Amino acid sequence: MRTHRFFKQLQKDENRHTSNFMRIWNEGATLFLFAIVFLVILKDSFHWISGLLGMIGLAFILYLGIRLYKKTRKK
Repeated sequence: MRTHRFFKQLQKDENRHTSNFMRIWNEGATLFLFAIVFLVILKDSFHWISGLLGMIGLAFILYLGIRLYKKTRKK
């Protein structure tokens, strides 16, 4: 619902968010996708704490990737 609101704002050229915010918002969907897939496939194999730590690690790696991409794009 919120993503559709962002889409409508962009269609009207009323961009209220930075490109960095939009990139992080996009990667949030990636985190949900990984969490759902890991939960379905590995639900009995791991303890929930290790799954949570894995998701936090993945979020950190995605954040580092966003920062690296931003640095290389500015050059």
